[in-house]
Amino acid sequence: MQAYSVYVDCVCPRALAAARETALQQLRRWGRFQISDNRRQTDLVFLFSGNPYLGDYITRDGPDERPVTIDFTIMTVIDPNTGQRLWTDSRRWGSWRVSSATKDLIDELRAQIEGQITKWTLSDILMCSATPVYGGFAHLTQEQALAKSDSGPRKVSNTPDHLMLTSVDAPAFCKRAEFLFSPGHQIVGFAVFASRADDLDVTEVLQRADRGDTTTAIRSTSAPRARTENYSSNMKLMVAG
Repeated sequence: MQAYSVYVDCVCPRALAAARETALQQLRRWGRFQISDNRRQTDLVFLFSGNPYLGDYITRDGPDERPVTIDFTIMTVIDPNTGQRLWTDSRRWGSWRVSSATKDLIDELRAQIEGQITKWTLSDILMCSATPVYGGFAHLTQEQALAKSDSGPRKVSNTPDHLMLTSVDAPAFCKRAEFLFSPGHQIVGFAVFASRADDLDVTEVLQRADRGDTTTAIRSTSAPRARTENYSSNMKLMVAG
């Protein structure tokens, strides 16, 4: 699952309201997703409810008015751009065990996602440094980058000089990246955030570092970030937590 951020929503009257807070706690412990505070600027929506999802998340006018009997805790993973249901499951554990049901649902989803491991090599990563998708933003300011409306960069909320770009034209490893800015507020590179569903073989990285082919820093991490500074003659690659 190539997703990095999640918005947690809850149609949760009475005891079902415990689902949202439990979900947020479990997601922070997991560390797989960045938690978004805007359902329109996120990769996924995790919806908790007592009624089955009707497929109308982005088209419904107003809240879900169906009566809720807190018998089921239902978790639905939704594409926020289309409203499509990507995954769903439920626990019929009643109103007293909403938190336990929520934790169990997230554990189930986590097991499925972490079972889908994508293995990357150094060559996969180095392809990112040469892609024209990101090269076209070299040395631009944030305002200039945002003005390239056909390319689709967007600001990261509440952070200065932070821009994210998602591109279907980029190599698979770096379809989503964050631009890096110089002290003069110009784009000088980009960072690619891998997840626990990404497995990087560091053997070749270390071998090439020993030969002096690239500058590499490696440290133990459960959620690696591959950072490529590729707008200069000496490319640097860093994998860090």
